[in-house]
Amino acid sequence: MPDILNATAAFFADYGTIVGAFFIALVSNAIPYMTVPYLIIIAGYGAALTNTLDKLLVAIAGGVGAGLGKVVVYLLGRGVHSILPEHTRENVELFAKAFRRGVFIAVFLFAALPLPDDILYIPVGMTGYSPVLFFIAVTLGKIVITSLAVLFGDVVASLVGSGQGGFDPRVVAGLIIGSIIVTIIVARMNWKRVIEVYNEEGPVLALVEMIKQVFLAMLPSSAAKKVESKIDSLIDSLVRALRSR
Repeated sequence: MPDILNATAAFFADYGTIVGAFFIALVSNAIPYMTVPYLIIIAGYGAALTNTLDKLLVAIAGGVGAGLGKVVVYLLGRGVHSILPEHTRENVELFAKAFRRGVFIAVFLFAALPLPDDILYIPVGMTGYSPVLFFIAVTLGKIVITSLAVLFGDVVASLVGSGQGGFDPRVVAGLIIGSIIVTIIVARMNWKRVIEVYNEEGPVLALVEMIKQVFLAMLPSSAAKKVESKIDSLIDSLVRALRSR
């Protein structure tokens, strides 16, 4: 695995890690549902680089490259829209209404989190949402997640005491294990509930709900069911107290 990542990084980094981060993110995100672990490579750059400015530039370059790649996915959805039958268009519009209080925020969140974001971006393209706003939202989100990937790589490298160049096998193992844990947590979260709170209460309480869902996703199912009602009661009490002021 480290050899594959080293070879991939070397292929895209002929002109430096910053350009390499841009191109690996662009290519990986331009193909719908592609599973190339570009974030592991971005995290590997974060582990290998020692200069803080270089780490920041890699995160930004990776985010911009990923954002441009997702524009390709968006345009694919927009192109498909013109040939869809009427009943399918209506279904797409209903899907978009699930995020009626802010497509921009939804695009940003799907980009900033390790979610299968193409399931949202293709329908967003089909609805004809502003390409400029889409690019801004998705790029900002991707910069967030690439920055977190760089930080994660840096932390893992520090924990294992890595001092060698390239992709240290220990760092790669740590990144893979960490990625699996994050993926499991995200998959276990009740995203339907987060969207419902977002539509009914707005982004602030939706963020609170998301934090709650992250906590619950880290617990066994039996324990999560027991504590969820208690957490909801606590949140309700805090919200009522704040609103009464």
